[in-house]
Amino acid sequence: MIPLRQLINKLAGINMRKSLAKKLLIYFVLLNLLSITIVGLYAYTQAKEALISRTFDQLISVRIEKKKRVEDFFQQCKHDMQVISSIEFPNLEKTKKAQPFNYNLTKENIDQDFFKHGFTSLITNRQNFESIYIYQSDSSYIYSDIQTPNLDEKSEKFLPLHKKLFQSLLDKQSDEITIHELLTTHNRFPSEIIISKVVNQQNKKAVLAFRINYDIINAIMLDNNPLNGLGESGEAYLVGKDNLLRSTSRFQENSKLPIKAKTLGVKFAFQDSTGTSIFKDYRGVKVLSSYSKLSLMGLEWAVLAEIDHKEAMVPIQNYGYNISYILIILSLFLLGVVAIIANTITAPIRKLRNETEKISSGIYEPVTDIKADGEILELVEAFNHMTQTIKKQQENLMLAHEKSISSMIDGQEAERSRLAKELHDGLAQTILAIKMRIENTAPENASIVLKESEEMFASLMHEIRSMSNDLMPAVLREFGLVNALKSLLSQIEENSKLSTILNVDDNLPKLNKKTKTYLYRIAQEAVNNIIKHAQATQIEINVHIENDLYLFEICDNGIGLTDDFEYSKSNGISNILDRISVLGGKVLFCNNSPHGVKIQCEIPFKNCSNE
Repeated sequence: MIPLRQLINKLAGINMRKSLAKKLLIYFVLLNLLSITIVGLYAYTQAKEALISRTFDQLISVRIEKKKRVEDFFQQCKHDMQVISSIEFPNLEKTKKAQPFNYNLTKENIDQDFFKHGFTSLITNRQNFESIYIYQSDSSYIYSDIQTPNLDEKSEKFLPLHKKLFQSLLDKQSDEITIHELLTTHNRFPSEIIISKVVNQQNKKAVLAFRINYDIINAIMLDNNPLNGLGESGEAYLVGKDNLLRSTSRFQENSKLPIKAKTLGVKFAFQDSTGTSIFKDYRGVKVLSSYSKLSLMGLEWAVLAEIDHKEAMVPIQNYGYNISYILIILSLFLLGVVAIIANTITAPIRKLRNETEKISSGIYEPVTDIKADGEILELVEAFNHMTQTIKKQQENLMLAHEKSISSMIDGQEAERSRLAKELHDGLAQTILAIKMRIENTAPENASIVLKESEEMFASLMHEIRSMSNDLMPAVLREFGLVNALKSLLSQIEENSKLSTILNVDDNLPKLNKKTKTYLYRIAQEAVNNIIKHAQATQIEINVHIENDLYLFEICDNGIGLTDDFEYSKSNGISNILDRISVLGGKVLFCNNSPHGVKIQCEIPFKNCSNE
């Protein structure tokens, strides 16, 4: 798996070796693009929702307007029926010969003047109806077109439907005005709408009915004007319970067959639901739709107002293009601004980088030609402070180095002087005495001199062994630090009035050769200083492990550190500091309670473990 930061760097094309200015530029641009994209998407989403909401509001307005007009039209038809049904009609028995019901009524057996000049003129002016039906219980039947009131022969295939309907109305003994839908197949609509009323004529009941003019319904629903709120693809239409259109489709106006609209909007409308939704219409085209059910005196119709989703989204698409152009222009502008800002921020840093190269070459000069404020100014001040600190530390390191070399040379010279003195005062004198004794010995005393010389050689060997132990004790080399410290403290007790204590933890790990030697030399150095300067009566050495540290402590009960004591002037303490520094540890000098000095050496255990 690629780490997240590495993945981000790869996506951004960022190499860690690139300059800070480039990194700032890339990060700022990515951040700005992200912010602009989020704002743009949010604005686009809000605008889209607002557009859809506005479109739905417009469709709701159209649907409500169409619904009201259709309902008003049927109310007008009902009013016309009330007016027309109140007039007196001629007795059909007087206008024709008594005979069984005949579909072929002619001018000879019907009063044409009544239809031509009286009855039809009354309803023609309203233009709401297309045909007149009059039906009596004795099967008398009269039919006439409004526009051509002369009686014509009519097709028998639909007349029985009317007869059945009218007979059922007479049987109900109700004189209410009712509206009926008769299924037909004679035109592009699946039904014709009949408004009817049972009337009394000369103590005889008859059904007066009119076929409603479908062209008026189509004129109400069909609107091809794009300025009326439905655009180029919007339409309002009526649908029956059988899912067939009851008004002309805007897109299939000349269709000879009824159009089926089994859509979600129709389904919701017949579930007595009024609302808006997005779905595919009867053409299979995605639309925004507003739907509801109509209240038409028994007719089960639904009204829908719809517009194609593609056309409705044209404004938001244009808005999206405009947003994209603005984002591109704004991104380019921000790119330039960020480039300037990044260069301004990184210019002082580049200057400081050049100054660091001077420091690496040994030139320690403060930076004075950078004009900045805020964090950059603080950075410059910190850099100048660092420069001065490095300069001072470098000087101190040089002095310490020189002092260390001097101390090493002085120590070597002192050791040479001590060895030379011991050789001169000890070994040389003993050897000279042996030589002179042998040279001045008479033969008769040879055995006595030989024995004395043997004793002197034994003393000489002891001194050589003692000098060898001072240089590198055999017990340290063979038996380790603890035994070497025991031997050292034993020699101190033998040769002085000091008492000694050695405290060592059990199971101490083995130390490497360097650590053993350095700690032993530190003990020697500290003990010599105690003997010479501390005026102590007791020396204590503690060796133990604590928190991954090897602790080596040397304590005494002497006079302690004086107020004017300076570490730098003591070669012994300087040697202790140098040796612990080489081992990667630290030394703490403090007064030991209640009297004396404690030298505490802390060495990381990993630096002194056995190699």
